[in-house]
Amino acid sequence: MYMLALADLIKPGMRGAFYGRHSTDKQTMETQRSMAYEFAKKYGCMITCEYEDAGVSARKKKLDDRDGISLLLKEAIDGKFDFVLINHHDRIARNPTEHQKIRMILAGCNIPVVISSSESLYDSGDFIVDLIKDGTSKMEVDNTRIRTRDTAKSILIKGKWTGGKAPFGYRYDKVNKSFSQCGEELTIVRRVYELYRNREGFQSISRLISHEFGKTINKATVRWIITNPFYAGYMSHHRKSEHSRNSITPIENWLMIKSDLIEPIMSLDEWKETWAIFEQRKTGNLNPKMYKTSFFLSNLLYCSVCKGILTGKDQTTFDKKRSKLYGKKWYSCPTCKYKIELDRIHTVIDVVLKDLKSQNLETVSLDVYNELLKERQLVTDRLSRTTVELNGAEHQLQMAEDQSKRLASLVKDLETIDDNTKMVQILTLQKEHLSNRIKKLKTEINQLEKSAQYLELIEGNEDEITRNIKSMSIMTNHDNDNDIRKMITYLVVQATFTPKTIDSKKIVTHGEIAIQTRSSLVRTTIS
Repeated sequence: MYMLALADLIKPGMRGAFYGRHSTDKQTMETQRSMAYEFAKKYGCMITCEYEDAGVSARKKKLDDRDGISLLLKEAIDGKFDFVLINHHDRIARNPTEHQKIRMILAGCNIPVVISSSESLYDSGDFIVDLIKDGTSKMEVDNTRIRTRDTAKSILIKGKWTGGKAPFGYRYDKVNKSFSQCGEELTIVRRVYELYRNREGFQSISRLISHEFGKTINKATVRWIITNPFYAGYMSHHRKSEHSRNSITPIENWLMIKSDLIEPIMSLDEWKETWAIFEQRKTGNLNPKMYKTSFFLSNLLYCSVCKGILTGKDQTTFDKKRSKLYGKKWYSCPTCKYKIELDRIHTVIDVVLKDLKSQNLETVSLDVYNELLKERQLVTDRLSRTTVELNGAEHQLQMAEDQSKRLASLVKDLETIDDNTKMVQILTLQKEHLSNRIKKLKTEINQLEKSAQYLELIEGNEDEITRNIKSMSIMTNHDNDNDIRKMITYLVVQATFTPKTIDSKKIVTHGEIAIQTRSSLVRTTIS
């Protein structure tokens, strides 16, 4: 039956187009291509065009994002071939909607699609039959994905390697089923973690590693190193998102198993501290770029007159021909319209450092720790209040749903507008409002929990505070800008500037600045 149908459609001398696709780089197109050419030879035709999507998953990439099939459909409209050859039904698409779109386009061009492996037509002419085939194709790939995921999970639970490339710094021996360390690479890994804890960003770390070690690693590799508990001796499952290779799922969705196969280079607590920094950066609460500024008092310096924040303005330009820098950097008050040179404001850095060095470092560390405990308590209190509000909103939603169901049972028909119908409509709007509120509250709680964890593990960690204070006590105002900015944001709670004398150009010629650190109040004159 199919042979007769094909013989009526595929005539000698017709121009054929081959389309092939495979999902991974480990596969090849040779089998698909050879079967297409055998079919063409059998029917006395020639393949004049080839379209390929190599290493492309039809499940992960939409039809419009696959170059090969997109070009085939475009050139089908241009009439560049008379029929299309595919190896199997699922090579051309996995999604039922995409299958129907392809059929409609090619049918409109009077171009049949032939499955070379079975010498049958891709479009059977029966919508229901095709729909079943399309749905089966999607179900097969979904089931395969689930089976693969479950198999990987069961292997991981036993502490065994699930396969794939070993993390940077390790090598996997398939014969002995064991990992070995690569010393040179693990030195880089340790440096990556050190830089990240010092608030460097992924791109910055990538450049620094290249400069220090002469080895190129991109920012994506840095990110995967930072977020991989493998270096603490743990294998993980469901760390990467199924829908995006570059996305990392929330850690509460991971399965983490300690493995005897791994010789770790850090403790789990050390890795968790780094993860807490990553979480804060991801939510925007700790942007690494906040340290990369020459305006050390950015977002900390307030005007005593209007209570507003002074903003930084860089009005410098560099003349390449003369190799000379022109202009100045200013702090300015947007409301009061005055400005003061950055260098004059920054004379206060020496005062802050002098004040720090004059104090007992253990006392300063204790004062900072107590201040951060207060911050942690504020976050905890807010978290508690938000949780209570969430519980209340969820209770109200349940009551609204119960009342809505009860009233809906009393409504005679959809066309009758009575008090019950109106109340159901009001309750529906109330449920929608409550659902949106619950969603926002859950997001807020999630962020507060991560902030609490960050304050506990990093900023509120007593040992970390002591280390930071000691390193800051030996700094000078000639240190790296990032280090000075980090010191200022760590020690300074708020700075208040009071302009005393302002000239006709709105430039402050004399003023006073008061800096509230976490351990003392520092005052100085700016002239």
